[in-house]
Amino acid sequence: MADVRLCGVRKSFGRVAVIHSVDLDIRDGEFLVFVGPSGCGKSTLLRLIAGLEEVTAGDIVIGGVRVTDLPPARRGIAMVFQSYALYPHMSVYENMAFGLTLARTARETVDERVRAAARTLQIEGLLDRRPRELSGGQRQRVAIGRAIVREPKVFLFDEPLSNLDAGLRGQMRLEIARLKEELGATMVYVTHDQVEAMTLATRIAVLQGGRVEQVGAPLDLYERPANRFVAAFIGSPAMNFLEAEVVAVPEARGVAVRLPGGALVTVPVDAAGAPPGTRVALGVRPEHIVAPDAADAVVEGRVFAVERLGAEAYCHVRLGNGQAIVSRVAGDAPVRTGEAMSLGIVGRTVHLFDGDGVALSRLD
Repeated sequence: MADVRLCGVRKSFGRVAVIHSVDLDIRDGEFLVFVGPSGCGKSTLLRLIAGLEEVTAGDIVIGGVRVTDLPPARRGIAMVFQSYALYPHMSVYENMAFGLTLARTARETVDERVRAAARTLQIEGLLDRRPRELSGGQRQRVAIGRAIVREPKVFLFDEPLSNLDAGLRGQMRLEIARLKEELGATMVYVTHDQVEAMTLATRIAVLQGGRVEQVGAPLDLYERPANRFVAAFIGSPAMNFLEAEVVAVPEARGVAVRLPGGALVTVPVDAAGAPPGTRVALGVRPEHIVAPDAADAVVEGRVFAVERLGAEAYCHVRLGNGQAIVSRVAGDAPVRTGEAMSLGIVGRTVHLFDGDGVALSRLD
């Protein structure tokens, strides 16, 4: 096990900069997840840690050793890819043992490590099979097993579950979480799936345009996003944003803002930099919209779509100013397309963002 430090890491392909001066400390034994939209640089950053891409500037340190110029084999890492990358002509046992065999590890040690990893991953009965005889989930277990037997300092995962169907992804998430607890290893994981990020991570790093927007525990990012981008990216469905205007700054209470339709709500945020008249974006998550009688303020609209998912449903509502907002309701709620709907807003559950998209600091 080891910590990982990125110090001013930059990466350019020709004149195109894709990673912009990233500073990041990944603690020993931590499970850090990189998330962000396609093209944000999360896989490139992982490949820089692995040594599969050369760093344009900056340093990478693993376990106290500067590895910036070292080849992947000397960095003490093991990587699990989106594609399983198994040798089709080899058995599961041979695939898992291949790296150790190349390193001329003693046969007894190879056998011990392969069988121990197989027990951990519950694939002992598959060791004699070929990859074509395995399901997708079984192949991914083999790919993970091949990494485990190397006993690396750091595990790197590049969207390892994206090729699996929804059921298998859920199962493999639990397997990886269990594996993390058993091994206690440092793990860096890239995914586009928020459920994976929220359920697996010790901390999440949100990337946009090759820059780290915010790093924090999953609930910290959910409850206290640093800016509008993080607020919109973390959470599904995404946070709603309403145009609003600061109308007063009540002493020690926060900021009073006017919502579409004229309703007022006080939000417990630091008023510094938001004098009356300031245009802001009010963010409210679908699950935080309440019934009118439990609200501090109400906005009115008309339902234009309903997504029923069983235990819950999502109502898409068009407000009078043309903005759309999504509200989560009970799955059996008697809501129909075309009918009017009142949406309750509670000040303590919403967020305010200034004109640059930066979150106003919360007081609670």
